[in-house]
This record gives sequence, structure tokens and C-alpha cells, in this order.
Amino acid sequence: MGEMSQEPLEPQTKTWLQRDVLFFADHGHLFDQLLETVSQQRYATFLVLYAEIVQMLTESPDRDSFSRDALRIMALSAQERHAWVGDPAFQIWIGLAFKATNALLRNLTQDQGELIQLLQGFPALLQRIEARQSDSNTQSQPPIRRFEIDPLIALATPPSYEFPIEASKTQLERTGYSLAFFTDVATLALQRIAQTWPACHARFGQLVQLICYLPDGGFRSCSASRYTGVILIAAKDQSILDVEESLVHEWAHQLLYHIVEICPIIDDEGPEASFKLPWSSQERDLYGYFHAFFVYVFLVKYLERVQQRAHNEQLCAQRRMAFILDGLKKALPDLLASQGFTPMGKTLLACLEQELRALDINHAAHPG
Repeated sequence: MGEMSQEPLEPQTKTWLQRDVLFFADHGHLFDQLLETVSQQRYATFLVLYAEIVQMLTESPDRDSFSRDALRIMALSAQERHAWVGDPAFQIWIGLAFKATNALLRNLTQDQGELIQLLQGFPALLQRIEARQSDSNTQSQPPIRRFEIDPLIALATPPSYEFPIEASKTQLERTGYSLAFFTDVATLALQRIAQTWPACHARFGQLVQLICYLPDGGFRSCSASRYTGVILIAAKDQSILDVEESLVHEWAHQLLYHIVEICPIIDDEGPEASFKLPWSSQERDLYGYFHAFFVYVFLVKYLERVQQRAHNEQLCAQRRMAFILDGLKKALPDLLASQGFTPMGKTLLACLEQELRALDINHAAHPG
């Protein structure tokens, strides 16, 4: 047995990366194609993992139980499977099981304990997902939670955020606004996103499956590819417009996570480099710098749609857009000079460059 690998579906992505179709929110068929391709790759990874586990663990009751559950998922329709394999906790479980299985295949360990423990937890995971799917049928937006989240998600969020032990929850619940109040605020912000950029709002819940309200978090908003589908919000915004921006910001991160999942953009063998974000002076590697660039182009495309608001709010949107555009223009030369992109990464950067230049020309001609 050799090491398992996850092969990207890079060629299928090439036709998507064009300036006029880059922003999938406005092109529903391409957005659906992206989701379908990601789902297919995730399911293929699950099948490879299943085959290796069944072959490796002979005469194991945990293997037999996992096999029965896995076969039940395989028997579902493609649409039903998409919902299962796309669940954030399911993806985290696959990542952990993939790592544990590869460690055994590469003889990095002879101890099957970690993998066995994951298999033993698989039935409970499926029960939790099934319960979430039942709840989601009655919801019009992603659920908003404070502490009531899947334990696998809680396991994956550090160092972004470390969920407290049970004894600390009561005290932490006294910090920040109540969950009910924040839910009202987030719901209003999502309604305003629907009015401002309907296509983005229509696809928001397809990428964001859970909003965690964490007022004690050391961030404004946060997400990471290791828990794709989940966004963390600390509610440190100063206005509803700021909340809109945080939600669109994290949605754009989720979109790029999906693109990168099937189309790596950074060359692992490329030179290491560190960059300072023009908007905050925080340091990032090339991957983080590009992520920020991608997301901020999206924010400009959102803010330019902010119309017919109160005068002060309209002015805030225009000033924020100008600030972001200025930073994007400063960041672009750094990215163009980098030798760390894959061919597809260079293609995506070229698309973003065209988009930025068009935005700059448009807003130079119509400054507010």
C-alpha cells in the first residue's frame, strides 16, 4: 500500500477564470459548476479513504461499522451526497482520517489507535449531521451559534479561537451582546446584502453553513480552510454596514477556499516571502496576501453597489471603497513580481488585475 493523495481537478477550472465570469455570484451556472466539482472531489477522497481503511483494518468491528455507514452514504443520490460530504464537520473528519491513514501507510506509526477512535466516532457524527439537516429545512439563513457547535468544528478552530470548557461558558455568555440580539443584527445585515447584491445573498448559504458569534474572539471576523463552511464573528463592528462588510468578506474567503481546493494557486516549491498588508501593516505569507487581495476586490464590488442609503452611510461606503482601492493598487505590484504562483494562480491573478484596473478606471471617472 502506498500513500494516498488528493489530485486537484485543475484543468476543469481554466474556463472559469476569466475576468467577466470570475465573480461567480453573478453567474449562477458557473457557481453551481464550481460547487459540483468541489463536491465530486470531496466524494472521491472519501471513496479512496474508505477503500484504504477497509483494506488496512481486517477483522475489525470498527471497520465493519464504518463500512456499513459509508455504504449507506454511497447509496444516496448525488444531491443527497453533496449535502453530507459538504458538511463542515464531515470535511474535518475526512481530513483527520486521511492524515491518520496516511501515517499508517507511510509507516510513520504502527499505532492504529487514532484511526480507530475516528471510526468509533463516525456513527455519532452522522447522527449530528442528520439532525442539522432536519433543522436546516426550516431555516432561511445559516444558523448562528455561540457554543452549541459540533465538537469536530471546535477541535479545528484553534488557534483562530479556542472554544471554552463547560465551566467557563456561563461567564463568557455575559460578554458582548446576547445571541438573540446579534442574530437580529446579522439577519438585518443579510437582508441588506440581499437588497444590495442579490446574487451574492442568494449564494451566501451555499458557502457559509454556520456563523459562530464569539464576542470574546481576538478578531473582527475570521475563517480558515481547515474548517471551511464556518465563519467566526466577534461583532466588533461599528455599524450595520460594517457587519455587511464582515459577512461579504468571509463569504469571499469561502469562495476562494473552494477554488483552491480544486485548483492550487501557490507553488509549494516556490520562494518563501513575507508581505505587509497595505490596509493594516500586518504581515502575511504569499497565500495570505493573495487571499486578502482577492477578498478586498470583492468588497469593492460590494461597496460600489451600496446605493440609496442615508447620506452618512453612503459617504462611509465611498470612503471605505477608496481606502480599499488604494491598498489594492499598492499590493498589486508585489503580487505581480512574486514567483510563488502556480500557472493557475497566475491566471487568477491576471483576472484580478484586469478587474482592479476596470474598477479603478470606473471610480476615477465617477468619484462618488
